[in-house]
Amino acid sequence: MNERSQCFPSPEQGCLIERAGAKESLLIVAGPGTGKSRTALAIALQKIRSLPSTSLSRVLFLSFSNATIRRLAVSAGMQFSASERKHLKFMTFHSCAADLLSHYGRFVGLPYPTMVADKLQERLLAIEAEHDEEGEGYWGFLMSLAKNKGLLAFSVLLPLASRILSASKTLRRVVSRHYPLIVVDEFQDTSEEQWRFLQVLGAESQVVTFGDPNQIIYSSLHQATERRLGEFEAWKNTAADLSLARNFRCSQKAILEFADCLLHGRPFEINDSDPVKFAAVYRTQLRVRLALLWKQIQDKIGSGQTIGILLPSNKLVEDVATSLRNPPEDSPIRFPVYAQLARDEAAYDAVLLALAGIKDFTSQPSKGLARRAAVALLAMNSSWDSRSRSSREKISEVADRLVCHSEGEGTAIGRLCTSLGSGQPLSYSVPALIEALEELPAFKRAAKRLTAHPAIAVRSLCHVQPSLPLFDQFLANRTPKGLEGDDVFEGKTHVINYHKAKGREFDYLVLVVDPREESTKTPLAEKRRLYYVAATRARKWLGVIFFGAERGPVLGPALVRPHS
Repeated sequence: MNERSQCFPSPEQGCLIERAGAKESLLIVAGPGTGKSRTALAIALQKIRSLPSTSLSRVLFLSFSNATIRRLAVSAGMQFSASERKHLKFMTFHSCAADLLSHYGRFVGLPYPTMVADKLQERLLAIEAEHDEEGEGYWGFLMSLAKNKGLLAFSVLLPLASRILSASKTLRRVVSRHYPLIVVDEFQDTSEEQWRFLQVLGAESQVVTFGDPNQIIYSSLHQATERRLGEFEAWKNTAADLSLARNFRCSQKAILEFADCLLHGRPFEINDSDPVKFAAVYRTQLRVRLALLWKQIQDKIGSGQTIGILLPSNKLVEDVATSLRNPPEDSPIRFPVYAQLARDEAAYDAVLLALAGIKDFTSQPSKGLARRAAVALLAMNSSWDSRSRSSREKISEVADRLVCHSEGEGTAIGRLCTSLGSGQPLSYSVPALIEALEELPAFKRAAKRLTAHPAIAVRSLCHVQPSLPLFDQFLANRTPKGLEGDDVFEGKTHVINYHKAKGREFDYLVLVVDPREESTKTPLAEKRRLYYVAATRARKWLGVIFFGAERGPVLGPALVRPHS
């Protein structure tokens, strides 16, 4: 039995569980690893056991984070019986809003049934209609999709759901009966839209929130979140509870002390016997140092334990993951490290849809199919390169290149079309697609990012309709991505950026500090909170790698004392 099980519930946790049992709404402010999730699940279990056996009511768990929702659901699956799990609902704010609109959207003029258009489908529709995401009429375009076609883009979900609940007291009572208890995790990261939605959703329900202002990554949200804590106190007539202080995630005091030093800009007392280790390396040594460190950890850890490698930017994440999996021929360390990258399923789908669009054009060349393939390519480019923009001129330019270069082996585009006509699965043509993207203006960044990701597999089509173009078949068979859990990935070794580490934890953690990859516009307080969040993901051991004197304004103060 581990320490968490032996001491749960602590007196502080027991008090909170008791107060929740008395139907009191709670605002619990607590740091990472202090047992928030365990306490939340205990509060939910207590509520479920108080319900009549025939009750259809559920405890609703809400968070902005897919990773948090997935972690809570997995924990509940291990702790609750099958009958108890039926009374649990785990949702992000957006998936909860989508669920409400699917049942009650007609009250705000939506057709039935409604469907969620994830970011990829939204991009496809916007590019096809030649709408710029930053243009003045873009909101009107999204609302017209909702009211005319029942297609709900992510950005309209919360406003429309809030409008329904605000307009109907009866509906708020229905929601209250269905969700008598709402538990909100990572409350500090809720946006203004999510907060307004929670206020109408939980107007007549008991609401228990967990949060930590020190884990607010973005400075633009910090003051608003501190204000929101006071607004919650007034809304539910409660006071913030600060009693959860003991860390159950990590029993290593040195890790917690180091994270606190990063947060507050204090020097850290380095001790060789502590599970916090530091290494200064040259940039050219990073791949070798990480591979050796990974091997040392692998040799001493047991099965089921996880390793996390955290870096400050997506660019560095993909560069490091690629080099770890594919050792250079001249490297002194030749063994590969099979590290997992966070999967953006919608971006992966965008690649397959682009390939399907080009394959349709190759099978039956026409200007119309060339234009649709160009739209799919531009949507894919936006999925992999957030700085890319589309326009009528770019659509025409890409379509013309497809028409001009689709035949023969003389160009990369021609070789891609030949590959797609070979009868092999679409995923076999991904390398040819990457080569072709190099020939297209403004696609090179997407091409480089694609090389860093593992093989993109093609899911089997549930309902094959040979009479339809392949693009239409894939589009009809895909499900919206990003509502619940799609960015959560499994595996033993993970390479992710600091931001995506939120909601996760690792037994062994390597933190790579590279001030060159940090924005100079980011306030120091924001950087400190980000480093704090990253460091507190470690459960048993923390290694910090930095580049010589380049320690930056956050790590620097912690290492002001000389160390051997």
